[in-house]
Amino acid sequence: MGLREQQKIERKQHILDAAAELFGRDGFEAVKAEHIAEMARVSVGTLYNYFPGKNEILMTLIAIENERLEDMGRAFAPDFDAPAADIFSAFLLQYFAPETMLLNKALWRKGFAISFADVTSKEARRLRRSDRVLSDHVVALTESLQSRGLLRGDLDSTVFGRTLFNNANMMFFDYTRSENQTYQDVTEGIEAMTRALVAIALPAQQAKKC
Repeated sequence: MGLREQQKIERKQHILDAAAELFGRDGFEAVKAEHIAEMARVSVGTLYNYFPGKNEILMTLIAIENERLEDMGRAFAPDFDAPAADIFSAFLLQYFAPETMLLNKALWRKGFAISFADVTSKEARRLRRSDRVLSDHVVALTESLQSRGLLRGDLDSTVFGRTLFNNANMMFFDYTRSENQTYQDVTEGIEAMTRALVAIALPAQQAKKC
């Protein structure tokens, strides 16, 4: 990679880092492009060379956060001696652990609103692609547990895995829309629902023990 390309990458990262700090501290609506450019030590014109506006910056931050979760999903090492419900809960809750949540509830809410307003934008497509990858990880885990006899043999692993992911994702979405729901509420809800769904997917012998 040449020096110019490296400088472009670093400049873009400076803009994203500045925006993340300002959005988190002051709120999305209060932050102007000029504020981001000043903190990133670039001109406003340079900022617009990289991003059309604040919406695209926020959506890029959200996509990056989702893509970090992809790496976590790939690195997850299941304890196959544990019950299936424990394995699925640990896998899904890692996506919602406090240390992985770099953006706050208000920013996620705004990001969802932006993505729904223009589903054809490249940022919205990037976010949907990442969600599909995360869903695929849950399907792959389902297949792995099924092959070890920890889930029913007649279970449709694709449908079940996507159901688990979609349920957790929707509960997180509901959390971003709620004024009163806490982070603990959503993680406890995800775990409870995951365990309830896994209970109906267990082989008959294991289901009797639960």
